[in-house]
Amino acid sequence: MIDAHCHLHEYSDEEILEIERLGLTIIAVSDDIPSSIRTLELSQRFKWVIPAIGIHPWEISAETVNDIEKLEELVENHRNVVRILGEVGLDKRFRKETYSYQLEAFRRIVDLAQKYDLALNLHCVDAWREVLEIVHRAGIRIAIFHWYTGPVELLNEIRDYGYFISINPAISMQEKHRKIVECAPLEVLLVESDAPYKYRGMELHPRMIFDTLRIIADIKKLSLEQIVEVIEENAQRLLKELGLSLR
Repeated sequence: MIDAHCHLHEYSDEEILEIERLGLTIIAVSDDIPSSIRTLELSQRFKWVIPAIGIHPWEISAETVNDIEKLEELVENHRNVVRILGEVGLDKRFRKETYSYQLEAFRRIVDLAQKYDLALNLHCVDAWREVLEIVHRAGIRIAIFHWYTGPVELLNEIRDYGYFISINPAISMQEKHRKIVECAPLEVLLVESDAPYKYRGMELHPRMIFDTLRIIADIKKLSLEQIVEVIEENAQRLLKELGLSLR
């Protein structure tokens, strides 16, 4: 199974060794240039780590918008391992005051993804439609809409474009997320932890992927085995597009 969105760089080496025992393939996303460098280092040490480098929209400001140049340097210097840019995107709820800078940075990141044919692991809080339109118009082939709680009516477009959404352990308490699972086509579904983010007192962790699968199965009224098979197939399709394979 794949954890499609985890901030592995925030864990200590000891904690990462514990996570390794779960047997997951993890797409490890980054928040800025230093965490991108650590993520790349982790991917060299652990073959089950797929690095995603990027600058989180929460980290974008007038001072950091030009860090995109440093990001491109990392891509150019690690072209043999970098297949995904993330966590990247837009946030109109929690960082509304920097939206103009976010938009400038995100357009440059999308151009970078287009130039190097990279996938995007996307943060889109209250900007779901904007992000989808920018990504699709740029001809991005592969995109994951992380912790999707956007409009239900966009789900078919996401499917038609060949993109994915990732479902988070917050599904155990977030009604909006449960509604998305209820309505989403099976072929767009992946699972993620977004660890070690804390949500309503719950500290997210990759081990929660397994409970997330059970909840998805319950909502979809399918067996756990059926949901595991579907999401494994989706993960295989994603990684095949990236030229990679599951652990």
